[in-house]
Amino acid sequence: MRIVFMLITVALFQLCAFAVGRGIFWLIQPWLPNMRTWVVIATLVVSNLFLATLFLGQFRIALGYLSVLWLGVLTIAVICVINVFCQKLSLANAQVYDMGIRAAALCGFIGLIGMSLYNAYTPTVRHLSIQIDRPMAHPVRLALASDLHLGRMFGANQLEQLANILKQERVELLLMPGDIMDDDTHVYEAQNMRPAFDSVVSATSSGVVASLGNHDLYDVSSRRAIAEAVRATGAVLLDDQVAVINAGGVLLSLIGRFDDHKTDRKTTEQLLAELPQKAQEYPLILLDHRPSQIDENVQLPIDVQVSGHTHNGQIFPANFIVKILNRVSYGHEEINNTHVIVSSGYGFWGIPFRLGSQSEVWVIELSGKN
Repeated sequence: MRIVFMLITVALFQLCAFAVGRGIFWLIQPWLPNMRTWVVIATLVVSNLFLATLFLGQFRIALGYLSVLWLGVLTIAVICVINVFCQKLSLANAQVYDMGIRAAALCGFIGLIGMSLYNAYTPTVRHLSIQIDRPMAHPVRLALASDLHLGRMFGANQLEQLANILKQERVELLLMPGDIMDDDTHVYEAQNMRPAFDSVVSATSSGVVASLGNHDLYDVSSRRAIAEAVRATGAVLLDDQVAVINAGGVLLSLIGRFDDHKTDRKTTEQLLAELPQKAQEYPLILLDHRPSQIDENVQLPIDVQVSGHTHNGQIFPANFIVKILNRVSYGHEEINNTHVIVSSGYGFWGIPFRLGSQSEVWVIELSGKN
């Protein structure tokens, strides 16, 4: 799989670099009409220097540059469509057209970068009301924030922002299904994010329940450090464990699974059996980072499954790819009396770009039958 990923990345680099090189030449052609070959070669050379960082373990640098190239390709595609449209309307011969279309291309490219940064750092709050087939004394207000990826580009400021959202929405219990840290706790500790995380936990009346995702599990020592850091804040971390939480007077049964990166993790059915018999009658919520076993989980008496991992593709058109690969890739769907909610994530992976997706927090009004 890693070899396939590398080959696809290399191919994308070459295609995007060639297209962008041609686009750059078109942009400067009125002033440097004989530079096409040199511009394309220079773009390919620079792009392959960035590609080399991928093989040196610097994934963020390589993928960040690839993302910028991709935004350039999208800009070129849009400008081509506009150009064809203008030609059909006989606008392409206007005296100011050549300069205007080039200015539009430059502004469009800058606009795509700005929009991508805005979507990555400006969370939206999505509201959802669901009713489960169990008795509840009164509704419970939950929040879902997955995939924080706490690290160099996403940290204390974003945690404080999350705490403010939880307070404004009067959330009783926050669910965090995995990828809390970005592979390890080095930056978390170096930048002293603990107080900001503490503010997230204290922002709700019943605290935080979390599970671990694939980025929390890549290294055994890092996994232990991440687990210790999360539990130190007072959050309840369920790594293949179960718990009963009192949320405003309503008892909830929660199951937290390891991500399936851990191949020997327990099945949902095994974890369900670890709940006391009485607790199996409470509203049952599953935290499963990757939405890869939805079909199996909905065969069990799970009322709500919350997941993340997909980032809703993070950058267009990857949202269509994750939709093909997952039963539910994003959003809410009720399947066999189980409400499945997959978030695009509060943070991001790799680079601070989101196009076709946005940083988000789900606020879920959970009620039972009368």
